[in-house]
Amino acid sequence: MQAKMKEYKIFTKDGELLDIDEYLFKENDFKYLVDKEVFSRSHSKGTAPKALKYIEKFGIEWEEMSDRGHMRYQPKAAVMFDLISEYVWDKIASLDIPVYKIKGTNMFKLSEPPVREHAELFGDRLYELKNEEEKYILRYAACHQQFAAVRHWNISHKHLPFGTYENADSYRLEQSGELLLCFRTRRMNMPDLHIFTRDLDEAKKITLKIHKKIFEEFESNLGRNLVNLYNLTKSFFNENEDYIEQLSKIEKNPILLHFVPENKYYWVINVEYNIIDSIKNPREIATFQIDTGNAKRFGIKYTTEDGKKAYPPIIHTAPIGTIERYLYTLFDTAALHEEKGEPPSLPLWVSPTQVRIIPTSKRYNRFALEIAKSLQEKSIRVDVDDRDESVGKKIANAEKDWVNYILVVGKEEQASDTISVRDRVSKKIKKIPLKEFIDHLEKELKNKPRIKSYWPLELSKVPKFR
Repeated sequence: MQAKMKEYKIFTKDGELLDIDEYLFKENDFKYLVDKEVFSRSHSKGTAPKALKYIEKFGIEWEEMSDRGHMRYQPKAAVMFDLISEYVWDKIASLDIPVYKIKGTNMFKLSEPPVREHAELFGDRLYELKNEEEKYILRYAACHQQFAAVRHWNISHKHLPFGTYENADSYRLEQSGELLLCFRTRRMNMPDLHIFTRDLDEAKKITLKIHKKIFEEFESNLGRNLVNLYNLTKSFFNENEDYIEQLSKIEKNPILLHFVPENKYYWVINVEYNIIDSIKNPREIATFQIDTGNAKRFGIKYTTEDGKKAYPPIIHTAPIGTIERYLYTLFDTAALHEEKGEPPSLPLWVSPTQVRIIPTSKRYNRFALEIAKSLQEKSIRVDVDDRDESVGKKIANAEKDWVNYILVVGKEEQASDTISVRDRVSKKIKKIPLKEFIDHLEKELKNKPRIKSYWPLELSKVPKFR
């Protein structure tokens, strides 16, 4: 145990470097990270994450007709998946760096030296295939395709920094006993960004911006506490302690430093951002790395101001993690809200059904559909519960479906041109004009992606898929 502890240090917000046994841990999120990484202790004791029941409720499941660890998405989950894909692209665009989207294959020859060397660094979690005496691997991140494309680009110092991006299907042969819906899977979708920089100083400046964006997303937007592991070499730490201090000023907790052997990896620093979930398990979500090896390995060069050729340091980052892990975070956040006695819910922008309209009787179905269509014109995901059931049961079903806003409409609403709106989170009911409600939705959804529903407007036409 002592030998393992020597690989780890704690870097406090005051800039102190401490041994593990010099730091007094209270029962807090940082302790759970240390217990897992340093002492291999688990606080969950085999308990299933509370998020799982919600994940399955929204139609995210294992595909039993595939290899273990591969998932499928029912229509509600498919909407969420596509929304998150658009959302992360908007986040990447906000970095104010030119970013080029790339698409390509997920299969690469192991006979290609850079592919083989990169795969050897990754370890034994590779999917390998063989065809006509040639061995292939399925990519485990978007690195291969992006680097294979960029090595043919004619790059000047004037073009740097720039990024390449793909929401890449990636494959990792995880142990079957460790598989967990939305968190540890064998096929994942990784919004993978690589930023090519002039030198290490530029890479450090850009990663500080990425660092702030990640904290903004998880702590400010989702209200999650991040506890983070920095894997790095001792030489990088000694030469860049001021940079680590700059990163630490954005952190809300101490940093767990893990020192790795020199020249073992293609990166000099690898930051892993963790939430602590509802069963006290650290869950790695986002990441960034500063890569000083792959440009040379893949033959990616740029022309410097004095006309020489140089290899650009490359930043690897998945600013929200995989799509699956972001979904896990959303549902785990809902579980934490429920623990506090609040109704579990999803942010409006990513909720499959944002508004449900409930007519008080069949005679108001047409009126309900007219309101629904006016909402659809604004790309609001809305449906109408036109089934032959009581109003009370329809409201209960909308609550079970986590619908953000429930509109009950009937004779009074039709006559007064107002609607009765029930807010899932506050549980308040208001009678307001339709235009006022639409204005409220527009404000709440400002700068968020919008996608129309992947199912019919009337619930009577929708099979029970989940």
